[in-house]
Formats: sequence, C-alpha cells, structure tokens
Amino acid sequence: MLSLKLSAPVIGLFSAGLLALGLYGMSIESRPFLSTTGTAADRLAAATDDSDVPFLTSKRALSVYDLDCRTLAFGQIADTIPAEDRPRLDQACFERARSLLAVAPGNARLWLTFAQFAARQAGARDLVFHAIARSRALGPWQYAFAIDRIRLIDTLPDAPPDIQAIIDADIETLGASWRGREALAERYVAMPEQRERITAAIEKLPQIQQRQFLSRVRRAFQ
Repeated sequence: MLSLKLSAPVIGLFSAGLLALGLYGMSIESRPFLSTTGTAADRLAAATDDSDVPFLTSKRALSVYDLDCRTLAFGQIADTIPAEDRPRLDQACFERARSLLAVAPGNARLWLTFAQFAARQAGARDLVFHAIARSRALGPWQYAFAIDRIRLIDTLPDAPPDIQAIIDADIETLGASWRGREALAERYVAMPEQRERITAAIEKLPQIQQRQFLSRVRRAFQ
C-alpha cells in the first residue's frame, strides 16, 4: 500500500507530461488550419516563418499548408504579395512541398505543386520534369491537374519530348469532361498554334461531345 502512495505523484507527473506533449502536438497539427485565415500578410508569415513545419505529420494539416502556398503564389490574391516577398514565399513553399511529398509521395496534387515551385528555383530543371511526370502518372484523369500541368509545361520551352507528350495526354484528359472541354475551347481560341493538337484529341470523342466543344468555340469567337 505504501509503495502505491509513493508512486502516485510519479504517475501524476508522468500523466501531466503526456498531456502536455499531446497538447503541444495538437497545437502544431492545428496551426496549418489557422493559417488560412487573416490577411495575405498573415498567411505569408504562416507559410514562411513556422519553424515547426518540418515536424508536421498530419497529411491533412500539410495539405492545408500546400493549399495556402498555392493560393498565395497562384491564386486571386497572388498580386497582393509584395514583389520583394515573392522569392521568400517561393523558397519556403518549395521546401514545404518537398516535406509534403515525404509524407504523401502518392499524391498527384503535391507533385504538381512541387513542380510549380521547383520551376521558380534556379538549377531545378530536372526536378521540375520529374515532378510533372509523377503528377501525370499518379493523377492522369483529374481535369484540374491536367489544366495546371499544361500551363506549367507551356512555360518550359526546353521541356524534353516525353514531357511535351504529357500535353497531348492531358488534352485527352480534358476532352473527357465537360469542364475540361470548356478549358480546351478557351485554349483553342487563345492559342492558334495548339489547335491541331486539340483537334486531334476532340476528333476521338463521341459526336455529341464534339458538338459541345464546337459550340463553346463558336461562342468564344463571337
């Protein structure tokens, strides 16, 4: 009985320690969700200055960080980021994407995000091409990924043939959905040099889908 009384304080301290560790871990994991609130400046600070980021393990929490980086760099509020802060944002989000992939290497969205930020880093050419290829291999039929991959490859004039071929594959992906065909119609109108490639993919579709595409193109030309 005496030994139990003596061990009670030790048990209490041990339990308190476990509780403290749990609360600390929870605060780290929940911090990404708070980064999507506040001003663009607040979110920039959350995306670039958090020393706990390398130790995050929650895929969902890391995905929120990824979303914040993409929104700040490529979304509607991207123009609100001062030019002098962009290199810091790009570098932090590049490293963020690298850490995300260590947790979720099978995520096509993360590979695409990594490619987008790698394209803004000096000397990362091979990383960009590898990441684009992984994104396509892991997410071949997501039309939103296909749009972003095509746009990224458009900015890479030195892309090798196997990467250029991803454009044709992603054009076929876009042709398979209504929203994808909308995006293709916009691309057809805006980029005459791409019309032959787009036409080749559209001609493989059922007649009703071809007519939908042509209708959208006609509206865009009006």
